[in-house]
Amino acid sequence: MFVEPSMKRNVTPSTPEENTAQPMPLLPDAERMAWIAQDVMPHENAVRRWLSGMVLPGITEDDIIQDCYARFCAAPFQDIQNGRAFFFSCARNLVIDHARKSKIRYLDEDLGLEACNIADERPNPEQNLAARQQLDWLREQMMLLPSPCKDVFILRKIYNHSHDYIAQSLGLSRRAVERHLGRGLQKLVEARKHSK
Repeated sequence: MFVEPSMKRNVTPSTPEENTAQPMPLLPDAERMAWIAQDVMPHENAVRRWLSGMVLPGITEDDIIQDCYARFCAAPFQDIQNGRAFFFSCARNLVIDHARKSKIRYLDEDLGLEACNIADERPNPEQNLAARQQLDWLREQMMLLPSPCKDVFILRKIYNHSHDYIAQSLGLSRRAVERHLGRGLQKLVEARKHSK
């Protein structure tokens, strides 16, 4: 677990079962990260192209993609045979859910999934290697961030928790959470520039 032991937690368990529960790790395990890097990430551009042809009122392509990655972090990935099809299905379901909430009606044929060739084979080895290297580099750089910047950044960018939740969980003000996010992003951008 990557949370510093001295960090304050304002959440108190309400049942005896919760007292024995292990806290959730901040990063997915290595096997899940490898699956995301090999089977899912190489298809992000195809999903983005498909989403760019959609009308997404009140939500962006980035929101859909981030929600997909959040679902990948919780999915039983061992049972998933085709990462590309899973990515497209996840994005499609999120578009439909958002449309339903916004009272917009999509017909399946209007979503244009047939043209996406969802059943494509797995990505080639070069794409797998490049995606794995990018993911490894990002994980390494996130772990180099100073605490509590690292914890705030991971809770927001990996787990998509709200600023208020992070502030309450880590005993920080909302403003401090925003500052730590900005610093973390700035340090990652600087590290990326130096690595090129």
